[in-house]
Amino acid sequence: MLSKVREMELVLELRKKGLTYRQILEKVPVSKSSVSLWLKDSVLTEAEMRLLKRRKDSSISRGRIRAATSLRQARLERDKQILEEARKEFDQNKKDAFFILGIGLYWAEGSKRSPAFGFMNSDSEMARLMINWIREYLRPAEDEIRMRVYTHKSFAHEKHEEVWAKLLTIPLNRFGKTIFKSQGLMVKKRPNYIGCVRIELGKVKYFRKITYWQQMLIEHYGKEEYGDQKRP
Repeated sequence: MLSKVREMELVLELRKKGLTYRQILEKVPVSKSSVSLWLKDSVLTEAEMRLLKRRKDSSISRGRIRAATSLRQARLERDKQILEEARKEFDQNKKDAFFILGIGLYWAEGSKRSPAFGFMNSDSEMARLMINWIREYLRPAEDEIRMRVYTHKSFAHEKHEEVWAKLLTIPLNRFGKTIFKSQGLMVKKRPNYIGCVRIELGKVKYFRKITYWQQMLIEHYGKEEYGDQKRP
């Protein structure tokens, strides 16, 4: 066991070599308060300060790499679990016409590049159908189903959000800020125009699952031999 004097000397020596407090504590079995006290009046040369900075920067970089690796591994594990769930659910529902219809509608009208589920259309019947599909197969909490209206600025006074809320039977407090097109029609070409509504699910898992189902749909029905098997 080192004496206190020797421990202090070793702490000072390590500090001059550019070691951070954490690195010193890994080598010298003393309390952090002791290290702080012994180094309080320690003056480093410019060269020693540069060395300490390099070590700190290197330590931060290694920490960031470890954190990024950990996050990536957690993401891979999460996606693996979602994929397994998606495969099981697709196999259970692939003969369900409503299930297949919803995947097809999202394939045509849904968001592809955003990391979140988003489906936008101007047809209220289609929007209502998609909401029912989401409830049936994705099963989010009701307050996770969010809405956003896209319309022309010149029709802001018509309060299209309120119209959509009534049509879809969705509380107005679940509508996000309306997106207005800065330029557009001053006169309606369609008297019943109320803009478009976007159905949003914020969690990544919903977007991942619909993307997996879309790929499974392609694999199941998109094979060349599938059409040949159906011909008489």
